[in-house]
Amino acid sequence: MIREEKQILRKKLKAALAAGGGQSPASVSIRTRLRDVAGWKSASVIYGFAPLALEPDWLGEGAEGKTLAFPRMENDALQFFTGGTLETGPFGVRQPTGGSPAPPPDLVLVPGLGFDPAGFRLGRGGGFYDRWLAANRGIKTLGICFACQLVEKIPVEAHDAQVDAVLTEDGLVHGRFGTTAPTPDW
Repeated sequence: MIREEKQILRKKLKAALAAGGGQSPASVSIRTRLRDVAGWKSASVIYGFAPLALEPDWLGEGAEGKTLAFPRMENDALQFFTGGTLETGPFGVRQPTGGSPAPPPDLVLVPGLGFDPAGFRLGRGGGFYDRWLAANRGIKTLGICFACQLVEKIPVEAHDAQVDAVLTEDGLVHGRFGTTAPTPDW
């Protein structure tokens, strides 16, 4: 039953993203807000993701002064690497080829089709981030999405992971903490 609810919600959120057409001004707002988040400012090593065509472009022209790492699929698990070139890999996701294993992160930016105010996320169905987050607890996590991807409640199964907070073009939702702030101060 929950799996069916998730599939229905995935279709709804994919349609909302397609209707937004890439939302370039919203991506600019997300980038600006992200650079103001205390967790970003204090982080040296950030694990990010290469956005798909309709996902927020959180990176823009780069992140001066930060070590950025991106995930690569290896043996059905996510491994993060710095350097290398981003090329299309499994599931149409750009991932690094070459590069070096990343040092431990200070902040992890997490993609998702949808998030709820409690910080639960709906991924694309592979469970890769859920497994990685479950194995790497205690690291600050920030979901990145457009406001149209926030829903009242994500159907949750036992293996589903939460993020600490979610950032949209409208501001920061303190996931596990249950508050909203127009100016990111987390």
